[in-house]
Amino acid sequence: MVQKIDVLFTNAIVLTIDEKHNIYEPGALAVKGDSIVAVGLEADLKKTYQAEEIFDCGGKVLMPGLVNAHTHVPMTLLRGLADDLRLDVWLLGYMMPVEREFVSPDFVRLGTSLAAIELIRSGVTCFADMYYFEEHVAQATADAGLRAVCSQTVMKFPAPDANSYEESLAATREFIQNWKGHPLIEPSVAPHAPYTATPEILRATAALAAEFDVPLHTHLAETATEVENSRQEHGMPVIPYVKKHNLFDAKVLAAHCVHVDEGEMYTLLHHKAGVAHNPSSNLKLASGIAPVSKMIELGLKVGIGTDGPASNNDLDMFEEVRL
Repeated sequence: MVQKIDVLFTNAIVLTIDEKHNIYEPGALAVKGDSIVAVGLEADLKKTYQAEEIFDCGGKVLMPGLVNAHTHVPMTLLRGLADDLRLDVWLLGYMMPVEREFVSPDFVRLGTSLAAIELIRSGVTCFADMYYFEEHVAQATADAGLRAVCSQTVMKFPAPDANSYEESLAATREFIQNWKGHPLIEPSVAPHAPYTATPEILRATAALAAEFDVPLHTHLAETATEVENSRQEHGMPVIPYVKKHNLFDAKVLAAHCVHVDEGEMYTLLHHKAGVAHNPSSNLKLASGIAPVSKMIELGLKVGIGTDGPASNNDLDMFEEVRL
């Protein structure tokens, strides 16, 4: 019996990325509504499905979309600003002052729209973002038809969209309430990093994420300096410090984790945290190379991200995979 569908993609090399890594050539893919209903050999699918529209892929590869596990998409507008500096100088000396001066809802919408074009052209269909005025990132992303985890930044310094962390927290709560349940956007909270947060911010953001059952997106143990400062100020490395302040009460997406030992990896594993590995950014800022092989060996879930376009300087996931 022939089934009616909306679109049949034909004449493709279909990479399934299933357990057997099946490849169909010439392959086809059937779509109804917002769901893929079948993949297989073109001849088989043509017998089974009647499509409103047939799209000829021209012998190109058709594969699942790439997921960029960590980025700051509006920073497309800051690409190339302040290169060849270590993270603390680059971030605190250049990026944050420039952002406080120039970042606005219009800046964020434009930067996100530019990023969406770049992401789509390089095969990315979903990304995890962290920035300011995140509701505008969410809207521009949804308008482009991409999926994203959109994380509103909370930190102890005045930010482009808030004078205090209390203001940021209130705005984040409203953002989560407005966007929770959206088909493309998962709202989220982002305590920027332990060194830009306070114990109160770590606890409050984790409680907020747990209350709404949304992710918490943050930077952890990115540089050796960060870890050393944590030892001096708090008497412990970064991962135990954030654990002490209940960060892992939430579903944590931890960007970087370059300078973590095996015990800290087990902590992340135990709390089901995900790690976003950003090789280009870690090399560009000379932060180091994350112990990814060990993380995977222990069973940690590791994704790959580009980081922001100002610390990469692009959103090309194939380059990250290659690295």
